[in-house]
Amino acid sequence: MKTLAIAAGALLVFAGSAFADGFAPKENKFAPPPLDAKKASGPYDWTGFYAGGHAGLSQGRAKLSTDGASRSSSDLGSSFGAHAGYNYQFNRGVVFGGETDVSR
Repeated sequence: MKTLAIAAGALLVFAGSAFADGFAPKENKFAPPPLDAKKASGPYDWTGFYAGGHAGLSQGRAKLSTDGASRSSSDLGSSFGAHAGYNYQFNRGVVFGGETDVSR
């Protein structure tokens, strides 16, 4: 554990000096421009209500056999439900919201 701490400390000390002699990364002309904090949220507004639903169907089959006797069974099931919620987007792109759902 002590060796790991010494190695991590040495890495931190010498990592900063690697860029001191002009070895700083060059500007990449293919990289996208940096994001502007005011435009970071984009043209989308997530404020508002929403609602939706879901449904599903399942089927299971089993075949059991012991000492010459066999038995098979088949199950069919379904599920359905709905959900609704509200989100509010602040100016800096942070979104807070709540949601509720019911499933059967």
